[in-house]
Amino acid sequence: MKVIQQPLGPVQANCYLVMENHHALIIDPADILPNLDEILNQNDCTLDAIVLTHAHFDHISGVDKIVNKFGCDVYLNPNEFDFLLDPDLNSSSAFYMDVTCNANSKPLIEGKNEIAGFEVEAIYCPGHSIGSTVLKIEDCLFTGDVLFQGSIGRMDLATGSVSSMKQSLKKLVQFNKDYKVYPGHGPTTSLSQEKKWNESLKYAEIY
Repeated sequence: MKVIQQPLGPVQANCYLVMENHHALIIDPADILPNLDEILNQNDCTLDAIVLTHAHFDHISGVDKIVNKFGCDVYLNPNEFDFLLDPDLNSSSAFYMDVTCNANSKPLIEGKNEIAGFEVEAIYCPGHSIGSTVLKIEDCLFTGDVLFQGSIGRMDLATGSVSSMKQSLKKLVQFNKDYKVYPGHGPTTSLSQEKKWNESLKYAEIY
C-alpha cells in the first residue's frame, strides 16, 4: 500500500492519497491535489472514493471539486452529515469563512467497511467533533484531528467535548500493536512514539 501525504488548504490540513491494487482513495481533501491525475496514471490507479475523518471545513473543502471531476463516492460518519452544509458546525464560520459541501455522503459505519477495494476499519473517536473517526487501513491509523505528533486535537469548537476526547484517547492507547500514525495536521508519527512522548495522552488515564 502506498500513501502520499500532501498538506493543502488555508490551514495546511493533511490530505492523503492511498493506493493499492489499481485502486485509490483520498482521505480529508482540503483541496484537489494539483498533480492528482499524474499520480494516478503513474500508479495505474482509479480514484474510487473519498473518506473523511470528520467534516470540519479544512478537511472537506476539496470534496466537491474531486467528486465533480472523478464521480467518486464520499464516506463520512453519519453523525456529521449535517456539518457539510452548515458553516457553524463545520467551523468555517469561526474562521470568518463560509465553506459548504454539496456531496451526498454514504455512511462510514463503525467497524469494518469495504471501500474501493480497501478494508477500512472506522473507530469512532468523538471529542474534537462529535463524528471524529480514526481510520485503520492495514498497519496505518489516519487519526484526523484526534491525535497529532506530540499533541491532540482542540475541543473548543462546535460539538467538541473534553470528556469524549478522554474516552477516545483511551481507545487508542489500548491498542497493543504499533501503528504508523497519519494525523490531520503535522508530521507522521507512530502510536508507540506517542504513547511514550505525548504528554496529552495523559488525558486517557483520567476516568
